[in-house]
Amino acid sequence: MGNRILRIEFTKPVDKTFPIFSYGIRAIQRTKYSHVRLRWINSTGRDIVYEASGSSIKFVGTLAQKDHKVEVIKYYEIDLDREHYVGLIDLCMTYADVSYGVLQIFGMLIAYTFNMEKNPFADGKYSQVCSELVGRFLEEVMGWDVDVNLDVAGPLQIDQCLERLAARKLVRIGVDIV
Repeated sequence: MGNRILRIEFTKPVDKTFPIFSYGIRAIQRTKYSHVRLRWINSTGRDIVYEASGSSIKFVGTLAQKDHKVEVIKYYEIDLDREHYVGLIDLCMTYADVSYGVLQIFGMLIAYTFNMEKNPFADGKYSQVCSELVGRFLEEVMGWDVDVNLDVAGPLQIDQCLERLAARKLVRIGVDIV
């Protein structure tokens, strides 16, 4: 197996419903995106998305990706060698079907509003939000210090971390987004 390319994508929904969480996150963080996820092509050539959304952490297959359209606002690429790819799969199996951290989102809002360093509803690894999951990948699989508290970090803080990693040439900023 050669190296694989993992994309860390920053997205927003494009469906016709009113995605209140998405609007809220974009307004609070002042970004064009509200979500961050992992995406790669697996060994059988399938496009795989792994994310914390809805009620849990999950894989999103090709059929479901067509039903739940998103706009990719920005992305980064990481070359994964065999060891890191195995680590990615292990992380995915560890966190698959862990609950989405709805309470944690409210705790993040409280922490942001009152300039708190700790999330009052943080529960470690027992539930996850999208930014926390991607941060765990960067720390646990890639071995990089994200330099943020994952219990209060949103997509913007993960983006800023990836900008710093790009400056060190550890990741590449995606170039095909118009």
